[in-house]
Amino acid sequence: TAIDREAAERCTTVYLVERRTDMLPGLLTTDICSLRGKVERLTFTVLWEMTPEAEVVDTSFCKAIIKSREALSYGEAQARIDDPKDNSEITTCLRNLLKLTR
Repeated sequence: TAIDREAAERCTTVYLVERRTDMLPGLLTTDICSLRGKVERLTFTVLWEMTPEAEVVDTSFCKAIIKSREALSYGEAQARIDDPKDNSEITTCLRNLLKLTR
């Protein structure tokens, strides 16, 4: 299809400091295929059971519906992580995910 040809030509989304060049058309990348706060999305999901040390002990795949509670920019997420007064559930989850990356 035309979308497949365009995506193959671009190969990947390129992120720059103040902008990005998307692999797919904007409507797909900013809405239809994008996680948005409080909006349900149909997904193919991988579920990992992990130890506290981030070792994967079990993996399963399924179709699912996900609904993100928030849509945060990188800056917004970092501000939450850095704010010692923010102990909200979302911020706690962000901090736990950050620990997994280390």
